[in-house]
Amino acid sequence: MKEEMTALIVLTPEMGRGLIAMAVAKMDRVQKRTKEGRMVIVGGGTTRYVAQQLTGEDPGRDAFAVGCIKDASLGETDKKGRGAGPFLFDNGIVSRGWPGELLESFQAGDIYIKGANAIDVDGNVGILMGSPTGGTIGAAMTLLLARGGELIIPVSLEKLIPSVAAAIPLLGQGKVDRVMGGPVGMMPIMASAATVVTEVTAIKLLADVQATPVAAGGMDDCQGSITIHLQGSRSGVEFIWDLVNN
Repeated sequence: MKEEMTALIVLTPEMGRGLIAMAVAKMDRVQKRTKEGRMVIVGGGTTRYVAQQLTGEDPGRDAFAVGCIKDASLGETDKKGRGAGPFLFDNGIVSRGWPGELLESFQAGDIYIKGANAIDVDGNVGILMGSPTGGTIGAAMTLLLARGGELIIPVSLEKLIPSVAAAIPLLGQGKVDRVMGGPVGMMPIMASAATVVTEVTAIKLLADVQATPVAAGGMDDCQGSITIHLQGSRSGVEFIWDLVNN
């Protein structure tokens, strides 16, 4: 009989993003798509670490992300500092650029990895859209659904809101009278339409451990942190403990 163990860990936002990215990158189907088939990793604060895990290249936070919430404003990163765009995997060949042409070749099982701006208690996610044409998620969603591609959404519980469904009708470019930053709409993604990976999901994917959020927030570098209770085999809990403490 396996010896059980419990622990409490505090994940800062960056620690959580790194843990989520590690779990996504270790998925068998994601590993497979680095060698055969097609996969896209769209820019974002969490997907940055997924790309780094899979390619060994850190594209940089502001160079990889486009839309961002920063300085109490809904906006974008500086265009002058942006890199070459999303990572594109096409049968073992890695390049970077707008994913439109590669998406046209997508088939069932090909993978699109995109972060989100909101997740609710039912696992539904919301992606803010500053582009009038819907940006990268607008370009991909109908094609993924039509062809049976897989959408993987790495998203931190830092972005938990009560209800994505309640947020959708409130947003839309031109619907809000005054905005701190630029106007946005929101693309809703049902939990059943994507593989959503949070800190909790990541821990379960990486080890034989039950993860339960028990507190959120903190001071200084722990603003936005998540405190998580771990329970499982001693080897599993110690594995996660070592991951987040090294």
